[in-house]
Amino acid sequence: MPNNPVQIVLNDRDFLRAPEPRTPGPHKDFFEDADKAFREHRAELAASIDRAETAIEESGFEFSYLKVRMRKAAIAKSYRPNRALFERNLFPCVGADDIGTLYFRAPLMHLHVLRDLLLRAEDTVAERISANTGMPYKAPTRLRSEVGAIQSIETATPADKRTFSVMAAVGAFRDPRTVSGYLIELFETPGNADYKLRDSLKAVLMEFGPGARTSPLSRPGWFSALELRLTRGDHDAIAVLDDQSDLPTRASDAGLGRAPVDPDPERHERALVALAGHPLVRRIHPPIQLVLANQEEPTSQNESQNPHEAVEIPDPETGGRYPVVGVIDSGVGPFLDPWIIGRFDYLPQSDYDAEHGTEVAGLLTAGQRMNAPDLIPEPDGYRIFDIPLFPKKPDLFLRRYPRGFWDFLEEMDHAIEEASSGGVRIFNLSINALSDVERYGPYAQRLDEISDRHGVLIVNSAGNLHPSRTRKAWPIRPGEALSYLATRVETDTIQQPSESVRSISVGALNPPNIMEVAGAPTRYTTRGPGLRVGVKPDVATYGGGADEPSGLFSVGLDGRGKSVRGTSFAAPLVARILANLDTVTQNALSLEALRAMLIHHTSMPDPLRGRRRAVREIARQFAGFGRPYESKWMLETDDHQITMVFQSRLTIRGSKPSILRFDFSWPQSLVDKVGRCSGRARMTLVYAPPLNPAFGDEFVRVNIDAKLSQRRAVITRKDGNPSYINQIKPLFGWGSREKTLIDHGLKWWPVKQYESTLTTPRGETSNWRLEIISQVRAEDSFPDDGVPFAVILTIEDPDGVRPIFTEMRQLLAASGANIMDIRSDIRVGTS
Repeated sequence: MPNNPVQIVLNDRDFLRAPEPRTPGPHKDFFEDADKAFREHRAELAASIDRAETAIEESGFEFSYLKVRMRKAAIAKSYRPNRALFERNLFPCVGADDIGTLYFRAPLMHLHVLRDLLLRAEDTVAERISANTGMPYKAPTRLRSEVGAIQSIETATPADKRTFSVMAAVGAFRDPRTVSGYLIELFETPGNADYKLRDSLKAVLMEFGPGARTSPLSRPGWFSALELRLTRGDHDAIAVLDDQSDLPTRASDAGLGRAPVDPDPERHERALVALAGHPLVRRIHPPIQLVLANQEEPTSQNESQNPHEAVEIPDPETGGRYPVVGVIDSGVGPFLDPWIIGRFDYLPQSDYDAEHGTEVAGLLTAGQRMNAPDLIPEPDGYRIFDIPLFPKKPDLFLRRYPRGFWDFLEEMDHAIEEASSGGVRIFNLSINALSDVERYGPYAQRLDEISDRHGVLIVNSAGNLHPSRTRKAWPIRPGEALSYLATRVETDTIQQPSESVRSISVGALNPPNIMEVAGAPTRYTTRGPGLRVGVKPDVATYGGGADEPSGLFSVGLDGRGKSVRGTSFAAPLVARILANLDTVTQNALSLEALRAMLIHHTSMPDPLRGRRRAVREIARQFAGFGRPYESKWMLETDDHQITMVFQSRLTIRGSKPSILRFDFSWPQSLVDKVGRCSGRARMTLVYAPPLNPAFGDEFVRVNIDAKLSQRRAVITRKDGNPSYINQIKPLFGWGSREKTLIDHGLKWWPVKQYESTLTTPRGETSNWRLEIISQVRAEDSFPDDGVPFAVILTIEDPDGVRPIFTEMRQLLAASGANIMDIRSDIRVGTS
């Protein structure tokens, strides 16, 4: 039985160091020994600039944006063409698209400078003599390296800016669940763009006629987005362009007209063509629809008609300490009033139907009472801060939120501010947009901004498939699942805003008490990552099977038990874990540490296990890092293992970001007579980097990585310092090329896991080092206030017999680490 507490290192700042100075390496020649091919490539790029110049002149604008695609071998930051070729004061980089595809502002008047610079790249690389070896070597200039690193240059064309048809958009507007207009993404915020471009875009928007209303959706410091609605114009004599400085602070203050959308497809087509032709417009997105995350679930025709028995839930004990979760949903019914500690009162009670919110809150407050402990192991008894924001009828949504989903998120911001001021740190959001995730979008961005500003953690559902798109039941054999998924044509991608980086998104698994494969992905759960990098959903847990009974039970408005299903109901099971963990540790863990503890203590369900790479990739898409353990198992370890927590912040030291460097000794019983080490190490890293959605797949602007290295016995470095070799590998990592590391090794993703098992004794000494290092995108600088992070490290004996905990406690004390037990504070729960 585990009985040793997790260890937290308190003096983390003592291990922050300034990085060692490095000498930059030589410039890379991407056309080595191929000068003729380089000259042809350079000429083609010059011709591309000529074509861009002609296109800008014909457009009537004086500016455009160049799309610069890098070679696959030149994706790394050191090869970006931003020092010699695209001078920042003339051609600033304003964003990115796919990995290695950059956008530069291109004033017509300066294009000749760009062409002249490009043509200066040398035809033949000079040869020099090394001062160290006396041997000759090729020394390409930075300019030749940058020109060679580019694959192509072109202007952004109107065809690249829209992928949906007008008829599909107009059809969506007829659906009462539609909660937005057209989302117009710009290359730059209006304040940063050239005033001529800005004014010309305003003129285009004002030409759309009466009933056309454009509103800004940007926040200071974020990329610019506008929302356009084309209505019948009963309330406006002319088109309206809302001034960003007058953006209302409350949805109820918006005062916008609610005229119906103009059904004329020709008017929509004219507007979209005009927008796509403007150089400042980067992309146009179709309208989105919003649903509670169970409204797209499959239903069963053989659903039981007999009501379930009434559920008896004891009242909370006076003075008892209970976890608290903010439930952002459709409201919580009177049956659970004794457990409500607060309620956000934006919507009147007549405007919402509390059925869904009550079912979510019921799982939080009394989930274990209505289900088996192996399905919901956390003890019952959760207080609820009720945030009823979802109206009961679709036509009410735009009445209460005139700017649609954006206004909904604005009101959610106010609600979280109110709840967090009372100490609530964990929130459950079981609401999704019926829009597949393709990239990091403005709604996920807004969710992350809310999380950062109020210091909270949001758990959100990954979304459910429409009944017509559900998958067949998961087969027992993994190979059959791979074959089925390979031939499936229906999309099943996670839904917005579950790509939120700061949030925990949750997929659904079959519970163990139904006729389908236990622990397998449910037929309705969506899969990630949606984004072309990263892991989403983060985790998965039981969400109820697709048929009735679902195997997962909650309580309805009438106080009777009922069968529930959906990622809506998987999310609160994870919120239970996080809120309980936060409560029993007395809020001692940072948000990064809470997320790291959750992800560190997961295991992949048996149906998703397999040695084949394809099986691991499918597992990641459906379950992320796995199914989380009960919180009490996160805080205790067996004698044969030890878990350490570091929560800190990398800051600027001198002129460069600091590194964390913690030296320690390996457990003595895992070291042989010649200093070789065995055992197993598992590590989870979570950090909160600056985010910029203008950079597409490169929106994470700082990378933090962890190394667990073993010291070499012989000093080989010229500076006399010891050398170390990294002995731990990324969980999802393979390959070494930059794009492979990004796609599969999660190089820039802010949640990483590592694991190594030293089955054969390895290395030369028992001296080890944990190191946390950072890297900044080429177009950015490290933030002045630093980047917070948490790393969880577990060292264990795979045989389960050696006294690792006792040995490591003694070694840590000798290492200078000020460690403290993270002990679980006993709380009151329902019985």
